[in-house]
Amino acid sequence: MILVPVGALLALASLVLGFSVRRDVPAVDRGLHLAAADLEPGFTHSATVVSFVLSPGLATIALLSLVARAALARDPLVLRAAALLGACWSTVFARHVYQRVRPIDFPKWSYPSGHVTAVAAVAFTAVVLTAHLARRHLRAAVALAVAAVGATAASRVVLEMHWFTDTAGAVLAVTGVGLLVAHALRLLPLGVGSRREQS
Repeated sequence: MILVPVGALLALASLVLGFSVRRDVPAVDRGLHLAAADLEPGFTHSATVVSFVLSPGLATIALLSLVARAALARDPLVLRAAALLGACWSTVFARHVYQRVRPIDFPKWSYPSGHVTAVAAVAFTAVVLTAHLARRHLRAAVALAVAAVGATAASRVVLEMHWFTDTAGAVLAVTGVGLLVAHALRLLPLGVGSRREQS
């Protein structure tokens, strides 16, 4: 299955990127950081709202909801989805390996972005569940997922909480690990063996 080597390559790309930027700040990061510092206050206010709504708190709610649903309904698909979400989200702990310093003084390591990791984990899991339960909405789910992750990543750079590569590394890690874990949990290929297809 092509998605498995793709997942491995994405996870490896996140690893390589993390070690590449842990000590040196590439030009793209410096440039976007300087551009963010020159933005009007309206952009900062909008980014603050986005970061508040699309945050690790969202992932916490999603994970607890999936676990509760799986326990109450004894639903193996939802239980596997909860495991997938947890595995994707756990990639944030790699920051303790890279120990990259943030653009501003902050007591947590920078790479990968915690906000982007959390939102990407929820988005990836939501897309997988949509493929199994409501495949006709899959394109809309993917579009919404990409928009949510993109908005979160942009907000963290605008707020100067992260370098751009912190957000890119988070997306690479979550997607890569997500594909590998989804395969291991027999959630791939998407939609095959679905319990319910809505037409």
